[in-house]
Amino acid sequence: MTTHVDGIGFTDDDAARWPRSIRHIEEAHTITTSHRTDLEGRYPCVMTHGSGAVITDLDDHDYLDLTSAFGAVLVGHAEPAVVEAVTAAAASGNLFYTSASPRRLELAQALLHWFPWGSRVLCFKTGSCAVTAAVRLAQHATGRQGVLTYGYHGWHDWHLEAVPEYRLFPSYATGLDGGPEELREVLRRRADQIGAVVVTPLPHRYPPEHYQDLNRIAHEHGCAFVLDEVKTGIRAGAGGYTARAGLNPDAVTVSKGLGNGFPISAVVCRGEMALAHHRSHVWNTYQHEQTALAAALTTLDLTQRWDVPGTVAAAGEWVVDQLRGLFTEHGIPLELVGWGPSFELDETDDSGVRERLQQTLLRHGVFCDVEDDFNISYRLAEQTEVLMERFTAAVRKL
Repeated sequence: MTTHVDGIGFTDDDAARWPRSIRHIEEAHTITTSHRTDLEGRYPCVMTHGSGAVITDLDDHDYLDLTSAFGAVLVGHAEPAVVEAVTAAAASGNLFYTSASPRRLELAQALLHWFPWGSRVLCFKTGSCAVTAAVRLAQHATGRQGVLTYGYHGWHDWHLEAVPEYRLFPSYATGLDGGPEELREVLRRRADQIGAVVVTPLPHRYPPEHYQDLNRIAHEHGCAFVLDEVKTGIRAGAGGYTARAGLNPDAVTVSKGLGNGFPISAVVCRGEMALAHHRSHVWNTYQHEQTALAAALTTLDLTQRWDVPGTVAAAGEWVVDQLRGLFTEHGIPLELVGWGPSFELDETDDSGVRERLQQTLLRHGVFCDVEDDFNISYRLAEQTEVLMERFTAAVRKL
């Protein structure tokens, strides 16, 4: 028997295992969420709290978290040092009508140390806001409105070509999915209209040379080159993927991992884009919020002192190697593609095994999203053997 909640089908087994969560989902769908924004109903459980690598749902089931909240929680849930810093900031007042606070200046200096080629840092709350701001700066710097994009850059109107089924009106942005020659051909025809080429790096899909070519072609045609490092900027280590791939962007955006789950993002830029800040409007009230700034400063400090990027990369590579062996041993038609701390599962047939694996993993205490990244946090890196024990048990149930 199947229970339906706003188009979502939950089984009797789901209802027995997660009764409180399913009732909560049903109520939430009436006033604040929907089938689509609830990840298409693939989760019958609702998370309420976490500590380290472990998250807990409304029905008191614990899971090792392989999502890291879309990669935002780089160190671990409720990391004590981050909680302490945020609590202290909140106790002193969280938001003021002021110029840059000492924490904001300190964070800007820290990010310019992380990206030493930069000359200016602007703070925001989300990755979408940071990329939108970078685009606006590029438009002011070049005097051109058009934008060419590679990858996903958030939910704002200018980028809805990433989800064309939800776009109502034309955008000044055009999404591309080919290689450097496609970019060269488009710019040969439209360079005088294009202010920025905005690229989300996928290190597990393309080599550095691919992005070096995009970078060079954009600059050859007078376009700003913006690297959307919302996911990779902190997780990839000092300098982000920019440094790993030897790139020369005019701006990068960072967010996920920067605040260890607290809402903060930034644009790091230089040259004409930095100067464009003075003649463009990218101001926002919550750029002065103290708690997120405190979280980011503490997270960056821990990330460097504990070599978090190196730790999660080594753990991710070990997990991928173990999973490949496990899937081969049991004849599971899944291929793993990854770059150190993050990896994805590609199906090699149409059997639907990926979705079945996700549902089985839930019942064995592993929370993941098989249609998105698997992200290793620093605290999960301490429990990779337990993670593999649970994967092994789940695979044997398929």
